[in-house]
Amino acid sequence: MSDPILKIGRVVEVSGSKVIGELEGTVEDLHRTYKSRRYTVGQVGSIVKIEAGDKLVFGVVTALRMTETLLDGDSDAHPESSSDAKWLEIELFGEAVRTGLGESEFSFQRGVVTYPLPGQGIFVASVLELARIYHRPDKPSIHVGSLSQAASLPVYLLTDDLLGKHFAVLGTTGSGKSCSVTVLLRSILDVAPKAHMILLDPHNEYRRAFPDNAEIIDPTSLNLPHWLLNFEESMALFIGKTEFVATSQTNILKDAILAARQDFGAQGISPDKITVDTPVPYKLSKLLAHVEANMPPQDSKKDPYLKIKNKIQTLQQDSRFSFLIRPDENVSDDLKDIVGQYLRIPVSDKPLSIIDLSGVPSDVVDVVVSMLCRMIFDFAVWSPRPVQVPIVLVCEEAHRYAPRRDDAAFLPTKQALSRIAKEGRKYGVGLGLISQRPSELAESILSQCNTLIALRMSNEQDQNFVQRALPDSVRSLVNVLPTLRAQEALVVGEGTVVPVRLRFNDLAEEHQPQSADVPFAASWAAADNGAEYVESVVRRWRLQERPPVVPQEAGKPDE
Repeated sequence: MSDPILKIGRVVEVSGSKVIGELEGTVEDLHRTYKSRRYTVGQVGSIVKIEAGDKLVFGVVTALRMTETLLDGDSDAHPESSSDAKWLEIELFGEAVRTGLGESEFSFQRGVVTYPLPGQGIFVASVLELARIYHRPDKPSIHVGSLSQAASLPVYLLTDDLLGKHFAVLGTTGSGKSCSVTVLLRSILDVAPKAHMILLDPHNEYRRAFPDNAEIIDPTSLNLPHWLLNFEESMALFIGKTEFVATSQTNILKDAILAARQDFGAQGISPDKITVDTPVPYKLSKLLAHVEANMPPQDSKKDPYLKIKNKIQTLQQDSRFSFLIRPDENVSDDLKDIVGQYLRIPVSDKPLSIIDLSGVPSDVVDVVVSMLCRMIFDFAVWSPRPVQVPIVLVCEEAHRYAPRRDDAAFLPTKQALSRIAKEGRKYGVGLGLISQRPSELAESILSQCNTLIALRMSNEQDQNFVQRALPDSVRSLVNVLPTLRAQEALVVGEGTVVPVRLRFNDLAEEHQPQSADVPFAASWAAADNGAEYVESVVRRWRLQERPPVVPQEAGKPDE
């Protein structure tokens, strides 16, 4: 039997997985003290238990109401209650059978078979009981934070279910999203030092968060040669977004790429086995030669050929594209080295690749992301089964690369991410989506994320979008999102044993991402910068050199 001091109410109605309970009149405070610990009472997102015979049924509080507002204003539904009675709405999520007399001596399982009866007591779940529910020592798990309901209780996420079945971290600017992602990834690396993870970083904010165990790849070290492009990506680069569907140019480019690949060849591959998408090197001079050789004599018909030729030559002359457009003398069959670098095979004490996209030209950043996503997936597809090298791709600002709107310019990237989301699980490719605007993210891709980590979110459109992605039983919990503190999140799905409201662990100052709010007042109150400051910025601007990283003040909330 539970201690009477933990009792806060009684069941008055049971409907499927939903329970309505009445708070006791003695509950006048938001907290109860039990064994020197403070427990929240009746707070949305808190966990309660109901004693149903020899079983304990656990549920999460989803709403608080007065009698007048209960059941759409039907104040006569429970006439035995006073008009100022307080009601709990509870969604049941699991049950337990006692195996002993101790608080934590029970076996817990998700799902409910035995439903409580009206009149049975509702109790605050104790720390020991919550610890028994949330921590599964029999499964690989990572410690990411503490329970909002009981700050002393650590919260663990299930590693395999979190990564293997995809996850999403969603939260508005200022919610602690970047810090939470850093905590999540560092927790994974702490227990898996031989992991293989890739983080797409569009703002260069995670470099300082992983000083020792990440390989930083920026435009100065980015190595994605043009011959790695598949045909759709080649069209986006060599034809351009505005003329993406130009049929005449498409056919010309297809024939030219195929001829160039077959001309270069590859050891052990017959030329007739090479297709336009085969990752075989080719020289741009051979591609251009094929285009020129097939130009018709009539000037009026040269336009499509000239457009392709001019576009390629323009790219060759632009130093910003040097990581992509290789001169002939640097074209070699180094696919093995490229794949090994990005996928961290071998790990070499750096299990995380951070791809800094902040310096990549905006008109090709989508092509770069598409190439990376496709390379990861193709490597997994052609790897031996069972999977020996699971890979996790974490995509920051995911709504930029997989937008909800239909846009030909994003099509290759969107298709690559969609394929990972839909098929990656069977090949050992996990996907993590990070976004501050979930309503702008492709719903078909987000729906494949079986774990949702939702931080503070005030935009109603974003809230509604997240609500649709949640299971029916906990959709009402979306109402708490605007009130969450920085680094506090609602976690729902396969990665957690039960829905949980948690606060992510704090980070050491040296591990915080470079995403703190700019201190306008303090900066403007400091000494004025001289002309040499502008001069140094302009120099780095012209040379495309990274500015120095200045340590940010500890304890500041991140993006």
